Amino acid sequence: MREVPPSTIAVSYDGTSYGDGNIFPIVAGSNRQFTCTTPGVKPAASFTWTLPTSITTDQPLGSQTDTPNSGDSRLTDSTNTITVDIAGTPATAQLTCGATNRQDGLTDTEIDLTVTLQVRVPPSVVKLSDSDGEKTQGATVTVDQGSSHTFSCLVQGTRPAATIQWLVDDVMQSNGVGIPTSTETNQLFDTTGTWTFTPSRANHKQEVKCAANTAESQPPYSNVAITLDINGPPDTPVISGIASMTENVPATLTCTADMGYPNDWTLVWSNGGSPGPTTSSSASGDRYSFTGTLDYTPMRQDNGNIITCVAQRDSGMRSSEGRLPIDVQFCAGAVSVSCPSSTASGSIVQLSCNSGSSNPATSLVWSKNDVVQSNPSQPVFTDGDYGGRETTLRLTTGALTKADNGAVYQCCLIKTSLCNMDKCDSCSLNVEYRPEFSLPTIMPTGPIVKGGSIVLSCSAEANPQPPDFITWEKVGSPDSLTSVYSDGTSTLTLSSINRDDAGPYRCRGNNGVPPVVFSGSVDVIVHYEVSILNKVDTSVGAKDGYDATLVCEGKGNPLPRMTWLRPDGVELTNETEPGRIFQYDTIPEGDDVFGFTIRSTLHINRVTGTGDYGSYTCNSGNGIGMVDTLTIVLNDKVTPLPPENVSIDQGTVTATSVTITWRPGIDVGEPQWFYVNIREVDTTTGFDPSTRVRISDGVVMHVIDGLSPYTKYEIEVYAENANSVSQNVRRTVTTLPDTPEKLDISVTTNQETGIISVDGIPQDGDTSSCLRLDARLTNQDDWFDYGECLESNTDLALREARSRYCYGDLCSQATTALTVAGQSSNAGLIAGIAILAIILLLSVALNAVVIMYAKRRGLKPETKKRISIPKFKPEHKGGVTNEAVEYQDLDVPLQILAVGGSPNPAASTYASISETLAEFSREKLTIVRELGQGAFGKVLLGNANGIVQQGTVTQVAVKTLRDDADITERGDLLRELDFMKKLPSHSNVVKLLGFCIDRDPIYIIMEYMSKGQLKELLTSSRGKGKLQVYSNLHGRSKSLTSKDLIKFATDVADGMAFLASHQCIHRDLAARNVLVGENMICKVSDFGLARDVTNMRVYQRKSEARLPVRWMALESVVDDVYTTESDLWSYGILLWEIVTLGARPYPTMSFKTMISKLQEGYRMPRPEHCQDELYQMMLACWEEEPTARPSFTEIGQKLEKLLEGGHDYITLSDYQEFDYEVTIPDSPDEKV
Repeated sequence: MREVPPSTIAVSYDGTSYGDGNIFPIVAGSNRQFTCTTPGVKPAASFTWTLPTSITTDQPLGSQTDTPNSGDSRLTDSTNTITVDIAGTPATAQLTCGATNRQDGLTDTEIDLTVTLQVRVPPSVVKLSDSDGEKTQGATVTVDQGSSHTFSCLVQGTRPAATIQWLVDDVMQSNGVGIPTSTETNQLFDTTGTWTFTPSRANHKQEVKCAANTAESQPPYSNVAITLDINGPPDTPVISGIASMTENVPATLTCTADMGYPNDWTLVWSNGGSPGPTTSSSASGDRYSFTGTLDYTPMRQDNGNIITCVAQRDSGMRSSEGRLPIDVQFCAGAVSVSCPSSTASGSIVQLSCNSGSSNPATSLVWSKNDVVQSNPSQPVFTDGDYGGRETTLRLTTGALTKADNGAVYQCCLIKTSLCNMDKCDSCSLNVEYRPEFSLPTIMPTGPIVKGGSIVLSCSAEANPQPPDFITWEKVGSPDSLTSVYSDGTSTLTLSSINRDDAGPYRCRGNNGVPPVVFSGSVDVIVHYEVSILNKVDTSVGAKDGYDATLVCEGKGNPLPRMTWLRPDGVELTNETEPGRIFQYDTIPEGDDVFGFTIRSTLHINRVTGTGDYGSYTCNSGNGIGMVDTLTIVLNDKVTPLPPENVSIDQGTVTATSVTITWRPGIDVGEPQWFYVNIREVDTTTGFDPSTRVRISDGVVMHVIDGLSPYTKYEIEVYAENANSVSQNVRRTVTTLPDTPEKLDISVTTNQETGIISVDGIPQDGDTSSCLRLDARLTNQDDWFDYGECLESNTDLALREARSRYCYGDLCSQATTALTVAGQSSNAGLIAGIAILAIILLLSVALNAVVIMYAKRRGLKPETKKRISIPKFKPEHKGGVTNEAVEYQDLDVPLQILAVGGSPNPAASTYASISETLAEFSREKLTIVRELGQGAFGKVLLGNANGIVQQGTVTQVAVKTLRDDADITERGDLLRELDFMKKLPSHSNVVKLLGFCIDRDPIYIIMEYMSKGQLKELLTSSRGKGKLQVYSNLHGRSKSLTSKDLIKFATDVADGMAFLASHQCIHRDLAARNVLVGENMICKVSDFGLARDVTNMRVYQRKSEARLPVRWMALESVVDDVYTTESDLWSYGILLWEIVTLGARPYPTMSFKTMISKLQEGYRMPRPEHCQDELYQMMLACWEEEPTARPSFTEIGQKLEKLLEGGHDYITLSDYQEFDYEVTIPDSPDEKV
């Protein structure tokens, strides 16, 4: 048999074959099998194992084989398997396997191999612990919810170091190698790992496991597991119960908290921080629920507090708070009212009622004398005590009257189920009202003959009634008369009456409630003898063949009778020599109260020296006392008439001279000559006869030279003949200032650049003087004032320039013109810039000239200052516009009437203005601009400091005269002022605020009506072909409506009813004389034609004037009669104006045609867009019989009812403007 020895050898473990010198890991432990193999041998090989001490086995180590020999020649793979136990140490061990198939009996191996084992030791001992010590497998560990907790895990004796895993209910929390430490002898590792977590309620009853493994470990890994119990508070407690409570009514609240652990939690109540009772618990699954109750009686102090419920343990753990804000309802403790201690009649006051703090807020109600008041205001709520609300309810009264004095206003809490008690407070109004007079009485009635006695008596109601609050005065006199007062009645006794005692008397009431009021007046009529007034007129001259006029004026009461006697003692009448001698009487002034002035005129045509010269006697008597006489001698000694048309042409006035011209009066056949005299106004008080200059008859002009520049002079001219001198005629004039050259002011030009240079302007702070440049443009001949209105550089090529020195608007003569170089645009631009610079310089520099100039002439500087009034075009808003077209002259003859009336306006003085309303200081009034001009005056916009309230500037309207006004219009303005001062205030009548009459110009200061004239408002609201009702009129964006127009009419009716109640006739009622203020309130204005008819029902004109005929009643136009009823006719026209948006009345008629048609019964037809209800009001106002017309009060009441209804009585969408356009102009004979 052939022998094949082993040639290779290998060791296999766990399915892997290793050769000699291989190293591989192996887990320490029992029953580890190694197989040694040698292939292709014959016979079978035997094996020998060599083991270290750390590897043990129960099997023999040598001459072993597991493979039998085959019985043939085939080779055999021989193997041998050994099962060993491997100790954990040392860390490595070598295992040797040898093989041989010798047959010679030797045991030495023929081949062997050695492998190195790396011994691995997986975890087997795991320990879990916390701060309380080591935990056993399956133990229960209790931790606090929300408190950090740390577990430690120790793994001992592993190679390599173990990986430690932390799991909660088998969910990985942490994985990694802990902190390894090797043993000192066996090179094994102890590994420690920690896990820190914050327990939550979700961790309760969960398993926490620490597992350890190495690479060779097989699940399940070595571990220690414990179960968690989580100590934690329950959910946020929930408080149940009614949060809204009533004071002093007990309530029960319940607090519930779920899911707490363990069951030793306690519920603690608190109310605003105060502790309350605790509670009990019950199981809820593996946790617990807790319930507690609180019995609670709330107080108002608790309102708004928060009741809390919290779970807590003795350890100090607390749950979140359960919170219940509580709303404690409680009643107000009291009600209090606030009223003024006193208030004036006519005022509107606001009463205030306040409740104490309550929850909910208190509702209040006002009553007046036990009658509940409707209250348009809303209650006001404010924060009160204890979280409640205080209620304030204000009651605004209407305009208070004396009937409201003592009225009890009560405010009460409205009862509710919560507050069912009576709680009220009240106050009584003390309404102070000015005296209200009854009509004064006079005993005996009727006229009193001079020397007699009379007793006047008047009574008044008032609150308060201080002693002597009623005094008597004579109308027009500022002095009070001595009277006897007793219990609201004042008695005045006049003894030994003379003619000066005649006139109206009235009572003045002043009880401290403004304004001072007056009773109606009662006339004391004194009959006295006649006295002739012109007894100095003792002679009249007339040449033979000329006419003579003798005048005798007498005054007496009753009306005197005048008679004339010829030189031979025969009485002259119009029948004496008809056509040559006639006598007539006129009454220039007077009435049956003050007496009459009568002028008797005796006119003799073509005097004959032989038959007419001599002494004529005028006798005047009225049955009282003696007849008075005047003797006038008629001779040929003629007195010259004064010169006529005396004037100074301003174009002839220079700095040193002035020219005055005149026209001689009729010389009546007697040669005459003239004298001209002049004086300086500021330095003299009268004319010096030595300075007069005689001018021959036939010369009608005189040049006065040698005068001083910028000086005010008065010049007189009068005639003289051989018999006497005429009255003088005087004029004033101010000479021009000196020219700039004489004031050492130079103006030069640079011919190359065109620059104008000014030098020598005084600089002393006076702003009333300046230097004005006159300029002339290239290719133009006109000079223009190149003054302060230039605001920017202008491209101008100046041809020439000159200068004038000015004080305000009074300027010197111009200097010689200077040629300005440059015909190109560049030169013009340079000149323009230069002049602009000069203007700016002059405005600052020309300040001292006036004072310096005045000092050189020895005058006071202030006498030379003038106010420069800016020039502008009137703006037609906020005042009046030019209304002359609406006024015509009527050819109605003047009538001499023996009725009461004012003196001739030409003779009026400021003394006729009563001082009821205090005069306002001019220094506190600033004129801003002109608002517009009317037919008789103009209206200015002004600012008045302190006129309404001290320290407050009020915008006002100022009425004054136009520059061309004459003395008659001046009297009319004063009469208008006197009229307005008698009127009390009314919401629909423009209010007088003050006046300035100490000197010219006269100022009447009235409230400013910002929206302007009603007529302008109406006409501005319409457009051509389409109604454009003021889309942006006077700064207000709103459309006019039917109600707006009816409200306008109602306002005017109320204002006119007020005037009528005060016996006032307006005479010029029209839309142009109605002003509109804020909130579109209309007020009646313009009392230039108004009259007080307190003592007479009918007024007739006493002077010619332009009149508003298209608005006048038929009786006023035809018979010149004016009454309140005639004002009603005018109101009907105004109502038609409102409906037609300011159309002109009788638009297609001349005024003469209009009068004729009205007399025939014609009335303007109904506008198509006007409902019949309104038109019937117009027709009622236009009744021919005045007594058939309604009153203003009735009209106002009807209009109020229309306003209250929801119907549109004016359909503006149907308005056709072309229907009301004026198509026929006024006829040529109309004066407009």
